[in-house]
Amino acid sequence: MPRSPAVSSSRPALLDYFRGAVADLKHRPPGNVPALDVLRSLAILLVFSGHIAGEFHASHRISRIPLFYWGWTGVDLFFVLSGLLIGTQLWKEVQLTGTVRIGTFLLRRGLRIWPLYFSFVALLYLEVLFLGRRFSGLLADTFFLSNYFHCQIGGGWSLSTEEQFYIVAPVCIWLAARLKFRRLGWLPVLGLLVPIVIRILYRIFSSLSPAALKQYFYSPIHTHSDALAIGVLFAWLAVYRADLVRSRRFRLVASTVMFVVGAALYVTSQLLFNFTALALVFGSATFFSMGLNPSPRILNWHGFYLISRLSYGVYLNHFGLLPKMHDLLGTWGDGGGVGFWIAYLLSFCASMAIAFVTFQLIEWPFLKLRSQWMKTRRSERVLKATPMHEKLAT
Repeated sequence: MPRSPAVSSSRPALLDYFRGAVADLKHRPPGNVPALDVLRSLAILLVFSGHIAGEFHASHRISRIPLFYWGWTGVDLFFVLSGLLIGTQLWKEVQLTGTVRIGTFLLRRGLRIWPLYFSFVALLYLEVLFLGRRFSGLLADTFFLSNYFHCQIGGGWSLSTEEQFYIVAPVCIWLAARLKFRRLGWLPVLGLLVPIVIRILYRIFSSLSPAALKQYFYSPIHTHSDALAIGVLFAWLAVYRADLVRSRRFRLVASTVMFVVGAALYVTSQLLFNFTALALVFGSATFFSMGLNPSPRILNWHGFYLISRLSYGVYLNHFGLLPKMHDLLGTWGDGGGVGFWIAYLLSFCASMAIAFVTFQLIEWPFLKLRSQWMKTRRSERVLKATPMHEKLAT
């Protein structure tokens, strides 16, 4: 009996996995929402700007510019977008199959995140072995516990939070679906309330000062995950109430309400509601942007897609790059003159260039491997669902 074409796909040669990265960066994929690329670009620019301002001793005038002053909030914008992306994948699977294949989801996500991340971790281990780098903190980086313990990977706390989210979110949705809960939309609402309640309980019962609590609240997922929950809630609306997301009037009203409530919470108590306020404010922009397809022409600039696509690499590499750029440029880029802005441009271009190289050599091969694996799994599922007489006729 001839073998079914569904399972007879040839394996690509090793070099084939490295082809296509440039084409991917040149062409937006189908279904891409340019407005969300703009927000992802804004998120990485916020993070980058906040760090370069500290590294190059930006003047007070520059430090007060919103892009620099609010630089530390860029991670929260990333959290909203990540919650939206992951939530959409999970809710669509539940809608189609009634459940979540947790192992498949984790491997699919891991093939996107792990290769580049563990390349940086491996580099640090090599420095420990050959350059005398301290080992302390590397175990936390290795096991994605940097948001609870001392670590060495720059920004590792947020990557650990996201990795923990990749486990908690599918498990909770799988459990709720398995228990046949009729309304699953309450899950992200509960996920939003939990860190708020925990912060309130800490404020009531902890002996730590408000300043110490503010610092403690920043890294752990159980106190700083509001934005992830907001993103998952938006994803639920996009999958189950797409009519609301398509309604410009509803998005405008809902986004305005979120912004106002977020601002009110920020004024009420920065200690308790800071992350909730950021989730709502960034969430208002994200929710409105979700329905902007087609987007206004100004948002379709391809540079936004390019920055968005390489943002993960920029996020990981800029922590180590900026000190080296400062050593290279010396005090020439310090302060607030033309030198600072040239240093900013050179540093960001260098970070993007490194991100392109790592995308080509590390990220892209694993993305192609993931694509091939997912295609094979889909073919196998189709084959299993095909009646026997049709298989024999193939």
